[in-house]
Amino acid sequence: MDIRNRVEMCLENFKESARELREAAEDTENEQARNMFEMSAEKAEECAQQIQMALNQFK
Repeated sequence: MDIRNRVEMCLENFKESARELREAAEDTENEQARNMFEMSAEKAEECAQQIQMALNQFK
């Protein structure tokens, strides 16, 4: 598997993790946990954006 494919898989994993963390935040009644899940989702999305910028360098 080439680098681009490996990185694209990582990108999808980050995006999926962010979605799952947001769902966990919605499903929990614990406010502290909800806030931490939301913050973690935002960080995962930031990582996904950085990964996408790096992938754009391959074009």
